[in-house]
Amino acid sequence: MTATATSTPFSKNTWVELGVYRFTGTPRVELTNTTDDGTADEDVAWDAVAFQPLSGKPKHMVVAMGDSYTSGEGAGAYSPESDRDHGKSTWNACRRSDNSWPRKVVLPGQSSSLGRLSNDRSATVDFLDVSCSGAHTWQLTSGNPTPWGKIGNYREKSQIDSGVLSPDTTLVMLTIGGNDGDNFTNAVTKCYVIGVCDPADYTGKVDQAVTDTGTLIGDISSAAPNAQIVLMGYPRLVSGSPCVTADFDALNTLADYVRDKQKAKVEELRKAGFKVAFADPIPAFRGHGICDSDEWINRIVAGPNGDGDFHDGDPANQAPCLPWPGENVCASLESFHPKNAGTTGYARVMDQALADMGYKGS
Repeated sequence: MTATATSTPFSKNTWVELGVYRFTGTPRVELTNTTDDGTADEDVAWDAVAFQPLSGKPKHMVVAMGDSYTSGEGAGAYSPESDRDHGKSTWNACRRSDNSWPRKVVLPGQSSSLGRLSNDRSATVDFLDVSCSGAHTWQLTSGNPTPWGKIGNYREKSQIDSGVLSPDTTLVMLTIGGNDGDNFTNAVTKCYVIGVCDPADYTGKVDQAVTDTGTLIGDISSAAPNAQIVLMGYPRLVSGSPCVTADFDALNTLADYVRDKQKAKVEELRKAGFKVAFADPIPAFRGHGICDSDEWINRIVAGPNGDGDFHDGDPANQAPCLPWPGENVCASLESFHPKNAGTTGYARVMDQALADMGYKGS
């Protein structure tokens, strides 16, 4: 039997889907506040757990993973459990957005978006999102090297260990690698905020991130052996005529370098037998970067925008904090991330990629 388990983790009276699971016996749910971080200091409060039997496995069992460019950082409407408790040990800034591009994707043969189908609890789709703003490749697999064991960003369960992947998974979509070696923050700070940089300062760390991404894709494939995996790239942040003091050419050269390396790694894995593809958003973002008339990407944003965001007075060296020029405060995490229009553009890139590769689900 296949069933959908639901619960109420968002401190309000609402059902929230936990996913679709295959049962061979009597279903059972166990709740505990003992987690991998070992603190066991948060209450578990719930009213009911329900199982909804389904006639069969959903045709599409889709998982979104990765970093801020998947989670929808910059597009607002963040889920409460992923945007809370700034300044506390329970701080979570994963910032999973209702406006993220995975939620806007329209799968081949469907007329509604993944997010809409998921909200409507369609029997044809199971959609789970464990992406997290700021995530590194190693946080998706082994988690932080802490005494608590395998913990992902903001003490969430590492994404591969979160339970969202299985042999039933049909599609995994992700962006990853930009945060490795603090490359994204450092490049934006030096190339955009300061206005002087050299792409060669970052290529070595990009190469390592791409190598680690290849290992990660192998781990995803092991956990979800029947899934189509699609690695989505990053756009150029800037284009058009300069409207700010920034080294546009260096940023664009670096974006192209990352794209070319990721694309080559995916092709290498594909030839080795992995079911993986690469989606390139750079063409779709032409004419929509910073300084274009129709910007799809935020410039420096004043925060905080949400309780999980950076706040005035945060240490300016707090990674991945972007220093506000001339002040010892942090810009919002939303800075240099796609706006709502940008995540829509991203979704259309994935729509086309899935159509081109003939994705059909199961």
